[in-house]
Amino acid sequence: MRKKKFVIFSLLMVLLLSFSGFQYYKYQRVHNIFDEIYYEESDYHNYTFLWKGRAFYKLKGLKIIDNGSQDLYKHSIDYKSVNLPNTIYSLGYNFYFNFQGMTEVELEMRLRLPDTETTINIEYLYDVNNQQLERFIWYHDEKSVRYYHQSQVEAFLEEHGKTVDEIRKEADNVLRNKVLKDWTTTYSSRFSPDNWGEVSVKDIWRTE
Repeated sequence: MRKKKFVIFSLLMVLLLSFSGFQYYKYQRVHNIFDEIYYEESDYHNYTFLWKGRAFYKLKGLKIIDNGSQDLYKHSIDYKSVNLPNTIYSLGYNFYFNFQGMTEVELEMRLRLPDTETTINIEYLYDVNNQQLERFIWYHDEKSVRYYHQSQVEAFLEEHGKTVDEIRKEADNVLRNKVLKDWTTTYSSRFSPDNWGEVSVKDIWRTE
């Protein structure tokens, strides 16, 4: 009888230590709020859906797409346009869970330029491997031709009375006060819309 109790106690200790070690691992891999968002979604898809609800399910006004295709955007979460202020044309996430080697979360937004239906695109791309958030701006014309070069974007914005710095500031405001605020009200976060944790922000200009 004593031996049986010892075996049960030993198994419980092993399970407790394993669980504690797993929780410590989950804590240690998160350096910032973008890690938090990425891993919470990744874990949900891999195993926690078996017993745990999805954080984004708690937010209303979202369109969630998950499918088994090989399409680049097979995991996306978009805000429904009716729930966005008029200044934001579209807003949403794309997740790449080791898709073609990518381990990234991307946030895309299209902002309306003043007194017009013309939009400018701002994307934030975060890679969990380097804790770097890349921010870049681009636009497309009425024929859906895309323009990424700095001189093209600057000239386009100048036509509409805006500068790159102003657009970055407006986009960061949406990121903080809409996207990250929604996340922290939905998820018990270690971070806040103003305290992102250990992450570097880099402005880049794409060439394709």
